[in-house]
Amino acid sequence: MSDKATEGLAKAREERSLRKRRAVEEAIATLKERNEAITFKDIAALAGVSRQYLYNNFKESISAERDNARSSSSEIDGVTVPSRTPEEYRHIEAVLRNKVDRLKQDLSSIRKENFRLKQELEKERGRSEHFRKNWISASSR
Repeated sequence: MSDKATEGLAKAREERSLRKRRAVEEAIATLKERNEAITFKDIAALAGVSRQYLYNNFKESISAERDNARSSSSEIDGVTVPSRTPEEYRHIEAVLRNKVDRLKQDLSSIRKENFRLKQELEKERGRSEHFRKNWISASSR
C-alpha cells in the first residue's frame, strides 16, 4: 500500500477510536444524570461498543466510577438511600411486593375477624337488653 492509503486508514481508525471514546464518555455521563448504576453492560449498550472494548480501554476509569457511584447515595422522599444496581432494585421490588401481598392477606383476615366480633357484640348487646328489660319488669312488680 502507498503511504497515502496508509495515512488514510490510520486517520479513519483514529476518528473511529475517538467516536467510540466520546460515545463511552457520553454513556457514563448519561447514566450519572439518570442516577443509575454504572455497569460495563449498560455503558456498552448505550455507547454501542463491546464490553471487551470497555475492559481493554476503560477498565480503571469505569471501575473508579462504579466505586464512586456505589459509595454515593441519593435522597428519596427525604430519606437518604445508597445507590443500587438495577438487579438490586429488582430484588428489593420483589421482596416489597411479597411483603405487600402478605400484609393484604393479613388485613383481609383481620377485617373478617373484626366483622365476626362486631356481630358477636351485637348479639351480646341484644341479650343484655333482653335481660335488662326482664329485670326492670320484674323489679317493678
